[in-house]
Amino acid sequence: MGGLSSYYADILGAGGTVGVIRLHGWRVFRFALVGTFCFAVQYSIMVSLAAGGVDLSVGNAVGFVVSAQVNFLLSSAFTWGGAVRVSWVRWASYNSTALVGLAVNTTVFGLVHGAVGSLVGTAAGVGAGAVFTYLVCHLLIFRQGRRIAAAEVEVAA
Repeated sequence: MGGLSSYYADILGAGGTVGVIRLHGWRVFRFALVGTFCFAVQYSIMVSLAAGGVDLSVGNAVGFVVSAQVNFLLSSAFTWGGAVRVSWVRWASYNSTALVGLAVNTTVFGLVHGAVGSLVGTAAGVGAGAVFTYLVCHLLIFRQGRRIAAAEVEVAA
């Protein structure tokens, strides 16, 4: 077995589907905590800059950039448990994903808010962007490979 199928076979192991739910349940919870905190960072920066006379759109953009960096660091250390090394490639991939996630959010909002209102449209956009970001982060950016036993490392060396 190779690729994603072996990855999920390793996760399933003796725990079966329960192992996947347990892994993703806590990871999704941590993902939501980090996202909530970073929303507060973004919003606080926007409001602070606006109070100083900066246009709200500019303040929001600055807040987005700063909160994305905080999100990357927290995601690396907390959401995905520090199991993968932080690298420039991972950082650039994460920031690219954040921008595409923002585009997904904006597109979904634009498509649905006229029919269901701004509140539901915003929730749909945020939800779609969050699902996209979680999946890309989990499957690509912070993907954790199969753990190698120390004995295997010694034999290979």
